[in-house]
Amino acid sequence: MFTRKSLFVAVAMSLVASAGFAQSSGNFSYGTSPLNQIGCTLQKNGRIAGGEQCQISCTLDASGNSVCTEASGTCIDHAVAGIKTSSGAGNIFVVRPSAVVGLLTDVTVSSKQNTASSSALAGVDFKVTVSGPNGEVPVVPSGWVTYDSRYIQISTNLFQALAAECLAIDGGCFISFDESTVSAHSFDFLAGGPLNPLSSGQYTITTTWQSALGGSGISEALTCVGPLNLTVQQNKVFSFNTINSNP
Repeated sequence: MFTRKSLFVAVAMSLVASAGFAQSSGNFSYGTSPLNQIGCTLQKNGRIAGGEQCQISCTLDASGNSVCTEASGTCIDHAVAGIKTSSGAGNIFVVRPSAVVGLLTDVTVSSKQNTASSSALAGVDFKVTVSGPNGEVPVVPSGWVTYDSRYIQISTNLFQALAAECLAIDGGCFISFDESTVSAHSFDFLAGGPLNPLSSGQYTITTTWQSALGGSGISEALTCVGPLNLTVQQNKVFSFNTINSNP
């Protein structure tokens, strides 16, 4: 026979057990870049060290035309995390790849160029894929997301001006410099939810990144990635949550 005190203890234990069960209903997993990897760092001379690097370079041939190398180094890689979920309406994976990204864009103009203009492009894009017991799971967004991207260009007609006065040149003498940057550094990808319900089972989440490089004239473009962390959190979207509207 329960006394009032023992009844209180039993209820309290029941509440603690229920709270523990509720907390354990969430699920978390992660993946990371290669172990013991030295992260990308910027050196005093402007160079980039560490990480996984990809680069191209453009130089002039004997005729003054620009010739660029193929991209070399680690220009694409990935991280993987596994996670298990039970069936349930509204289960959703929130996938967040986060990475340190370094970009180097170096341009030079020379009097030996046929066209006194040089440009460089360096960028890194990320994508997430999810596969489970029933195959591929739709991910939002489904395509590549730019984490960092930069384009620079420099042009001049001063070499032409050395042989003729600026007034004799259409438009006068000039040096122009253009730079554009796009960046994210981390992004939340979503898989599952009411529109694409997750079935019970084991899932593999993969984030893949790739470098985007380009150049012309006399230039160098380099990307660096690392360290990289991929985190996966299982959450639940409740029926009263309407996408893109107030609750």
